[in-house]
Amino acid sequence: LPILADLHPLQDESTVQGALEIIWRLERLLCEVSGMDRVTLQPGAGSAAIWTNVSMIRAYHAANGDADQRDEIVTTAFSHPSNAACARTAGYRVITLQPDPVSGRPTLEALKAAVNERTAALLITNPEDTGIYNDEIDEFVRVVHEAGGLLYYDCANLNAILGKVRPGDMGFDVIHMNLHKTFSTPH
Repeated sequence: LPILADLHPLQDESTVQGALEIIWRLERLLCEVSGMDRVTLQPGAGSAAIWTNVSMIRAYHAANGDADQRDEIVTTAFSHPSNAACARTAGYRVITLQPDPVSGRPTLEALKAAVNERTAALLITNPEDTGIYNDEIDEFVRVVHEAGGLLYYDCANLNAILGKVRPGDMGFDVIHMNLHKTFSTPH
C-alpha cells in the first residue's frame, strides 16, 4: 500500500507508529502461519522473492566459508520456472529432478543421486504446480540438510497446506509466500 510503502525514511518516528504497528502485526501473523522466525514484507513479487531467497542462500554459504564449493541448486521440473531462472542468474548450476512416471513427482532416489557436497539448496514447491503432493518431503529435507544444503519452499501453493502444516516446522530454511494466491485467488 502506498500509505505504508511511501513513508519517508527520515519521517519522525512519532508520526509513523500506526504504520509500524500494522507492519509488525502482519509480520507476526505471517510468521505464525509459516512457522518461520522472521518475515520480510519485501520484495513485493514472486520472482523477486525467489531471487531474494537465492541471494540469502548464497550469503549463508558465504558466511560459512563454503560458497565457492556450493555451486549447484537442485529444483524440480514442475516447480515454477523462476526457481531455476533465479538460481542460474545467480551463477548456480541447476540440476532439475524429473517426475517419476508412476507417482508424478521426483523420487527420493533421484534426489539422493543429485545432492552432494556441491549442493547449495533444494528449491521446491509442495504441492508442485501440478497439484501433486510429495509425501516424502521429510526425507527430502533430511537428505539436503545432511549434505549441508538449505531448503527453499516456494509457497505459491501455501493455500493447499495452510492451517495443516507449516514449512518452518517441516525443516525449510527459507520460503516465500504469494499472498495473492494464499489468501485470495489460489491456483
